[in-house]
Amino acid sequence: MIGLKSYAKENKIPIISDDGLLFLLDLLNISKIETMLEIGTAIGYTAIVFAKKGVFVDTIERDSKMIRLAKEHFILYNVLDKVTLYEKDALELDLGDKMYDLIFIDAAKAQYQRFFEKYSKHLKPNGLIVCDNLDFHHLKPEMVSRHTRQLLRKIHAFKSYLASHPTFDTTVYQIGDGMSVSKRKAE
Repeated sequence: MIGLKSYAKENKIPIISDDGLLFLLDLLNISKIETMLEIGTAIGYTAIVFAKKGVFVDTIERDSKMIRLAKEHFILYNVLDKVTLYEKDALELDLGDKMYDLIFIDAAKAQYQRFFEKYSKHLKPNGLIVCDNLDFHHLKPEMVSRHTRQLLRKIHAFKSYLASHPTFDTTVYQIGDGMSVSKRKAE
């Protein structure tokens, strides 16, 4: 896996931070995760780590270059029996009645709320939804371009959405680039 991390760094492809990955692996062990939906495959790094731990991973990616690289890596790391790659925009995919123990959102930050709304119905009753990059490089709005300020506003709005969600309890952790864990409220 070190080779994948090096490849990502050399080619400026964002992948989960080491702290974030360790956090997810702790959740895997504590929560007995057997199935995972990943929104945002990139080069396949997170999917491969989880597949190697025995988790069945469905992962969604729309970028053709990332799809090609992820497929190569799934073959290289021998996880084709554990990983299904959906080559589509996550907002257009229909998963039918598939259900997951973990939904990991790590794709277009401006679409996090739409991803959450669309895919939360695919979460098993005791499942978790984890969102990465909620602190977005710890950038300050006054220090960035107008476009990035808009993105930071959308991330802030998403965190507010999570904090006031009627059916999910969410905790935001200062791990990596900021991660949230959402679980359905007890009825």
